[in-house]
Amino acid sequence: MNGFLETAKREISRIKSSKFMLAVIFVLPIFFSLVIWWTFSAGTVKDLPIAVLDLDNSDISRGITRAIDSTPSADVKYKVESYDQGHNLIKSGQAYAFIVFPQHFKKDLNRNNRPKIVFYYNNQTILIGGILSKDIQSAVITSMKAIDAQIRMKKGLSKDAVMKKVNLIRVDERIKSNPYMNYAYFLAYAAIAHIFQIFAVLFSVWTLGIEFKEGTTKEWLKTANDSIFNAVFGKLCVYLTIFSSQILLIYICYITLYGAPFRGNLIFCIFSTILFLLAYQLVGMIFVALTSNLRLSMSGGAFYTAMGMTFAGMTFPAMSMPAIGRFYSVFLPIRPYVNLFVDQAMKGFQIQYDLIYIFWITAIGLLGLSSIGLVKKHAYDEGLWYQI
Repeated sequence: MNGFLETAKREISRIKSSKFMLAVIFVLPIFFSLVIWWTFSAGTVKDLPIAVLDLDNSDISRGITRAIDSTPSADVKYKVESYDQGHNLIKSGQAYAFIVFPQHFKKDLNRNNRPKIVFYYNNQTILIGGILSKDIQSAVITSMKAIDAQIRMKKGLSKDAVMKKVNLIRVDERIKSNPYMNYAYFLAYAAIAHIFQIFAVLFSVWTLGIEFKEGTTKEWLKTANDSIFNAVFGKLCVYLTIFSSQILLIYICYITLYGAPFRGNLIFCIFSTILFLLAYQLVGMIFVALTSNLRLSMSGGAFYTAMGMTFAGMTFPAMSMPAIGRFYSVFLPIRPYVNLFVDQAMKGFQIQYDLIYIFWITAIGLLGLSSIGLVKKHAYDEGLWYQI
């Protein structure tokens, strides 16, 4: 146990001796998390610019345009004169959607010829495209129901009879992934976790790899009483304590100050957060074990974590990814962790339903731990010291 504590003290002294390290460890994670907090502070996307080409210019087409403009997500900023102008606005990124009302729209509607409103949008921006599509379709459908009701009443149907025909089905919408329809709640948890998984891996790589770069691996093991477990965990626990405290503090502030929902088990979430960071630290050890080279290990760790948010399955479902994407995401602790945290924070799931995610994270951590013997073997190989 003394070897563990002595290794931890040695690592703390190393950190305290460098102002740069102090700034990177204690300032950057908080700063980036606040940036994430500020980025998602609006909660939902609002007033996205769209373009409209109204070739009919009737009272009905203008009324539908106003209905679209009144939705939270859409702002009819451009009224264009041609298809090309509307398409160019989408291609240039000035507009997120382009709506076309055809000629004779009102006449065809009155003649029951079922005219079409053409809706173009860029679905490369999956989240924005989905929000606009939902709001615009809802506005058009609502407007068309009102217009249809007016046409039917003009033909002599009573108001009650008309309402039964235009509103036959009611939809009870229950959203599972983002029940609050607030992307600050839904994505910020995952984005903050993404920030800390990067720091967990890179500092794991740095604190182990620097011993090889500086040729101090034997001194490091001697401090740990020649126990590789004391040597590794004595180092990692310092950063685990720092980063766990920071991310939990940020989440607590996010919940109490911003008002983000939290309906789950606090102790379970704290435990899963610590386990999540530890798993990433142990995965970082794999890169050092394989290369014994700080530069190569840092590059490998950066590549491993860079796309963590993308493959976490929050903005694009993992089941729809290509096979290689699904395979890669299995080895990212962020994927089970964010699912667990959203279940706990936003849905209030009971613990037993999220234990599978704990087992998943633990399995990845054990995979990283399996490389500890290779780290010890390389630590005694002086030929691996001082590599550039």
